[in-house]
Amino acid sequence: MGALTTQTTAFAADTPFISEIHYDNAGTDSGESIEIEAPVGFDLTGWQIVLYNGNGGAAYNTRTLSGLVPAAGVVVATYPVDGIQNGSPDGIALVRADGTVAEFITYEGTFAAVGGPANGLTGTDIGVAEGTATAVGLSLQKIDGVWKEPATSSFGVRNTGGTDPEPEPTGCDSLVVNRTIAEVQGTGAATPLAGTRVVVEGIVTADHRTGGYNGIVIQTEGTGGQAPAAGKASDGIFVYLTGNTALHPSVALGDRVKVGGTPSEFNGLTELTIGAKSDVQVCAQGVALPAPAPLSLPLDEAGRESVESMLVAPIGQYTVSEVYNTNRYGEVVLAAGDKALPIATDLARPGTPEALQVAADNKLRRLLVDDGRTTNLSSAGLLPPYFSPTNPLRVGDSVEAFGPSVLSYGFNEWRLQPTVPIDADTPPAARTSFKVTNPRTAGPQPVGGDLKLASFNVLNYFVHFGGDARGADDEAGLAKQEAKIVAAINSLGADVVALEEIENSIRFNPDDPQQALKRLVGALNAAAGAGTWDYVRYPAALPPAAQQDFITTAIIFKPAKVTPVGESKALNDETVWFNAREPIAQTFKAGLLTFTVVANHLKSKSTSDAAVGDNADKGDGQGAFNGDRVRQAQSLVGFVNGLKAESGSDDVLLLGDFNAYTHEDPMQVLYDASFKDLNTTGKATYVFGGESGSLDHAVASPSLAARVTGVDVWQINSHESFAFEYDGHPAFYAPNPYRASDHNPIVVGISVPKCARVITGRYAGPLTVTSGITCLANATVAGPVTVAAGASLVATGGSIAGPVTALGAAQVTISGTTISGPVTVTGATGDVTISQARISGPVTISGNKTVKLDGTTVSGPLTVLANTGGKSVVVAGNTVNGPLSCVGNDPAPVNNGVKNTVRGPATGQCAKL
Repeated sequence: MGALTTQTTAFAADTPFISEIHYDNAGTDSGESIEIEAPVGFDLTGWQIVLYNGNGGAAYNTRTLSGLVPAAGVVVATYPVDGIQNGSPDGIALVRADGTVAEFITYEGTFAAVGGPANGLTGTDIGVAEGTATAVGLSLQKIDGVWKEPATSSFGVRNTGGTDPEPEPTGCDSLVVNRTIAEVQGTGAATPLAGTRVVVEGIVTADHRTGGYNGIVIQTEGTGGQAPAAGKASDGIFVYLTGNTALHPSVALGDRVKVGGTPSEFNGLTELTIGAKSDVQVCAQGVALPAPAPLSLPLDEAGRESVESMLVAPIGQYTVSEVYNTNRYGEVVLAAGDKALPIATDLARPGTPEALQVAADNKLRRLLVDDGRTTNLSSAGLLPPYFSPTNPLRVGDSVEAFGPSVLSYGFNEWRLQPTVPIDADTPPAARTSFKVTNPRTAGPQPVGGDLKLASFNVLNYFVHFGGDARGADDEAGLAKQEAKIVAAINSLGADVVALEEIENSIRFNPDDPQQALKRLVGALNAAAGAGTWDYVRYPAALPPAAQQDFITTAIIFKPAKVTPVGESKALNDETVWFNAREPIAQTFKAGLLTFTVVANHLKSKSTSDAAVGDNADKGDGQGAFNGDRVRQAQSLVGFVNGLKAESGSDDVLLLGDFNAYTHEDPMQVLYDASFKDLNTTGKATYVFGGESGSLDHAVASPSLAARVTGVDVWQINSHESFAFEYDGHPAFYAPNPYRASDHNPIVVGISVPKCARVITGRYAGPLTVTSGITCLANATVAGPVTVAAGASLVATGGSIAGPVTALGAAQVTISGTTISGPVTVTGATGDVTISQARISGPVTISGNKTVKLDGTTVSGPLTVLANTGGKSVVVAGNTVNGPLSCVGNDPAPVNNGVKNTVRGPATGQCAKL
């Protein structure tokens, strides 16, 4: 049997047929439509338009028609952007109410339909096509039985091959009102009259014929002025005039019009679609507009539905909650009240009633201000409204005054649409205007302290281009990006900075694995002065290059303020870190403080097919891969414990992008391990989806947290419009810190213990330390040394003749000092460290907490007794010319793999050390 085909050229005069289509044009497709021509009054109820994909032959969209064909003799079905596929080939079937196929046409080739009403039929190629060179506003039309090349679209009128456009309608007697707008709207979320032709009357309150919406908004005369109320029907409606501008009537705000059309829901908005230009008739002009309804938030969906497409006047204070899309679509997300919307899990544990309440409240307080256009301003090269290069609009700013607006709905958002489209040239008095309530600052707020530690995301700073590179497109773009990052980091005032999202150059240039980092540090020094900055060399323990990400973490520092101690460390465990960046750590010394910084960048929340099991998005706000982030946090705790043991200091600061908000599970792992989140400022590091929270954290060990003098989140990035980014709008670019990245940096001030008294040279004792820290710097002290309760002694080099006794001291550190006489340290509240010393006489270390005896020579007994409650008791690499006794210590003493040399017996817990 031969293939079945459909006939498209011979139709009876009373048979509906496809008369016009538009599916592709230059740039973003717009006005995609299919027109059906049929006799006036023909009942199309139950007929269908079925779209078929030529790749496989299956149907991908079905539109069911209803109602009678209007006086224009055609019915137009409109589709969203890319709603009709672009051929090579694709097809359209017109299906009768009884399920038989009236017509099956294809374009850009032919194919057989698989499934659906046209199953087995081979379509007839119309022989003409559109493409990416087809101008906007053209279509393919069937005229006198023949499909024609692209020509100016005539959707809504019969294709007669060049007749004059439909004249402007005059008078309004030919349309008889049969419904009120409220009846069309109904009291629920959707119209109860979908598909039924109606005629309504109202005042034109918004004119959106231009800008992409192709419509007007009308509202029943004499309505308005009343507050929203759930269960009440709205008195306003959007009238879709179709994408064929030939059908757009001449109307103005204040015209009283009658409109005939078919109600429907378009992406949640009730609208009335006309079929012909004569479906809009002007009855009067200059009529007073309805009073706007007072709109007070929080307000639920039912309340908002009651004033959908009506003039509204928001009351109360509104805060800017996001500006990411302002430069693209002229949108500003608002939050009712004096604060931006928060991320629920940044304030409460996921899934708790508290978190659910925050999420619910966000929905009730959220509202968008739009520009009355669908245009992608960025792609079109247009300047955005509401702000300018010299007058930024930032998250945290406030509405000064609302312009005339109707409440609309689209793209899953309730929107305040201006009554006429606005642009960058619209004066503030004619639109919604804003005032600065979260101004830019030249630098972070003062955080005090002697050292400043920070985290900064450098937004995929790559020095390679193309392929797997994720940053700038070329050297010119990199130079712009680099200038902003340099300005921001040099303005931080920080001494150590953990970096995230910097190119992992080993993936591009194995001979120079820190190429990108070296370039960035060079640029920082070029601006701040030679030698201001240096960088931590990458640890040798990282996994093979192929197992590393294309981005990495890094640490930079100011050599004048801190000195690296030992080599950097990495957490090399690909069973846990295979999909994230391995943490990199470096221990530093600044004065009397030894501390470790760990740079982190945990797995992102972005979902994929790999997000299964505990990595699947549970819908509790934590996103995908939460399970992996929890395991990474647990691994990090173990890593830090090792760092503490190696450095001999409990002072550790975890910095970076944890991809977890403050109260999410990965952060709780750290809190359960006694780490403290230092950001109690209420300032967020990240803005996403109109809500603010902190993915970036400074998390400190308890001992370092006690040294914190202040914290600030410098809101220069996520609170700014994308327009200011290096690859944003060219007119907005400046080599300054603002929008250098998409994450805000966090800065922490740390106090460094200082010597209240410094003794050098010869000192005739006795020496009694009664308070503060006394430092012996290569001093020669004659006489006994006594350290009182709460005081501290730090001895480096030199010698002490006579006993050293510390009872209840805050800290005792003896390094490289020669002591003739017994040493007794009892009941210290802080660390006791005796390293590389030479002591003549017995040494007794008892009742302390954290103890480290390392590489010291003792002539006499060494007793380590009942030191409990600290991090560790280390007895390693000592030479004891006498007995070594260790009893009652908890944790038990360890030697970290370096045995002691003991001339006398080693007993108790030290028997095998």
